[in-house]
Formats: sequence, structure tokens, C-alpha cells
Amino acid sequence: MPITPIHSREPLPEYNMPFVPAFVVEGGKFVFLAGCGPIPPYHKHPHVPEEEAQWMAGDIREQTTRTFVHIRELLQAAGGDFGNLVKLTIFLKNVADQNVVNEVSAEIFKGLNAPPRTVIQAVLNHENMLIEIDAIAAI
Repeated sequence: MPITPIHSREPLPEYNMPFVPAFVVEGGKFVFLAGCGPIPPYHKHPHVPEEEAQWMAGDIREQTTRTFVHIRELLQAAGGDFGNLVKLTIFLKNVADQNVVNEVSAEIFKGLNAPPRTVIQAVLNHENMLIEIDAIAAI
């Protein structure tokens, strides 16, 4: 299943773009991920305060890394990986954290076309949650 990056002009190296503006996907199944954050996809409800404190510990780099671990887990369950992501919506408690998210993303998507994305500053549903990402993959 081809996932082809689309550029309206040549992306110059000095742009150092953290994502591809668009993809064309041919002949795949779409997988829609619910918002993923530092909270594991499977956990007790209501949340156990001691567990929640562990999930929300750390700075934006640590929470972003944990979030991508959870995204990988769901992608693998669907038969895919990060190369299958075609769209991300990134919700940040503080949009100034975007540069750190870009650094973590560069590590995650090294050698891959990082998917198109939208970054939004948002009030997240847990007081100490700094990031949540929902995603679409084509597998």
C-alpha cells in the first residue's frame, strides 16, 4: 500500500520541516486512534491516584515519549508502525512546548516521512497532563 508524500514545492534543507504537508494513500485500511497521552491505553477507571501521579510525572519530553510508546502499542496491534501514520493532531497544554515535541518526533520518525499534523494549545482533561495526540494510520 503506497503512502506518498505530497509537496507543493521542493522542501529546502534549511526548512528542517518536522512533518510532511500531505500524503496520498492508496489501497489501505484506515485505523483511527483515540487520543493517546502519557496514560496507558488500558488502565483502571476511575483512575488510581498513585498510578495517575506516575503517568503524569515528568516534563514534556518524558510525557511525549510515553505518549508515542502508547501510539506504537496500538499501531502494532493493528499490524502497523510509525511509518503508517498519515495524520496527527497534537494537543499541548502549553504550545511553547512544540519545539521539544519536534525534537522527540524527529527521533521517532527518523528515516520516515513524519505525518502531516496540527498542533493545538488545549485544556487537557487531567491537571498534570501536558500532551495528548490523536492519530490516523493507513495499514
